[in-house]
Amino acid sequence: MISDAIALLELIHRIYRGRKIISALFDWEGKRLEGNERLKIDVHSEDATRWYYSVEPFEDYQFIRIPVNAGAVVESLGTIAGESNPRAEYFRYIPVPDGRIRGGEPTNVKVNFMVIAYKPSDILSTAES
Repeated sequence: MISDAIALLELIHRIYRGRKIISALFDWEGKRLEGNERLKIDVHSEDATRWYYSVEPFEDYQFIRIPVNAGAVVESLGTIAGESNPRAEYFRYIPVPDGRIRGGEPTNVKVNFMVIAYKPSDILSTAES
């Protein structure tokens, strides 16, 4: 998952340098530490040990999310009440490997993460020409 995100980011930077890409670094509470101020994180708390993030959407941008310690965590997706399938826009980070013996819901990892935003239309229009 992380390697796919990094590969996509490298592709965007290498081939489409003239395109508008923005990014920011956030702490585990969803507060921007540095980067573009257009990127904002909403935090959806279930309790003190489980919360989900979502990136506030704008224009036609799509988002790549990368935790700064990618080898220690895995991204888990959230489900909205009343729905059975998770939604990709609601995410959190849980420990890897998830070696719980007794089951139950894993708690979040307090990890900083980056968000990179790009417009798919930039990539698609350039690829066609």
